[in-house]
Amino acid sequence: MDVDMMIDTSAYYGSRILVLLIAAVVGFIIFEMQKRKIERLTTANVHSSIVLLHKRHAGDPNYASMTEITRIDGLRSETFLYCVGVPAVYLAPGEHLLEVRAKWSRHIRGNRFKGFDAGPQYINVEVGHGEFWSLEYRIKEKRFIFTKCNPNKMYKYA
Repeated sequence: MDVDMMIDTSAYYGSRILVLLIAAVVGFIIFEMQKRKIERLTTANVHSSIVLLHKRHAGDPNYASMTEITRIDGLRSETFLYCVGVPAVYLAPGEHLLEVRAKWSRHIRGNRFKGFDAGPQYINVEVGHGEFWSLEYRIKEKRFIFTKCNPNKMYKYA
């Protein structure tokens, strides 16, 4: 075996190992950041209500596929994952002014889709301790619906 070939293959394998180590470190850092965010949100909001931002009426074209709370009482909101595919926001007990938005898409012709959005709109809400709420947007009525919900029956009709 030639010495040059041996150096080339060892450098190749060495660079692959280095790339894998860097990817593992980056993945670990991202995981730790998410873990700390969830711990911080959970400990700060033990008695807060949870607003689920999902499409509870899955498959129903009358509801927007994505809703979001962009601001709570003028401050930027911070979402977290309540469970897989269900973003949520903590709301402290009391009255709040929410800035909300909704997005959805519709099939036009062929394989084309057109995106729509609603908002920003402002809604006043009042929540208590440890309650679960859902935020949805009804397309035909052009209004946001903020209702108390059962987190165990997220994707079933109310």
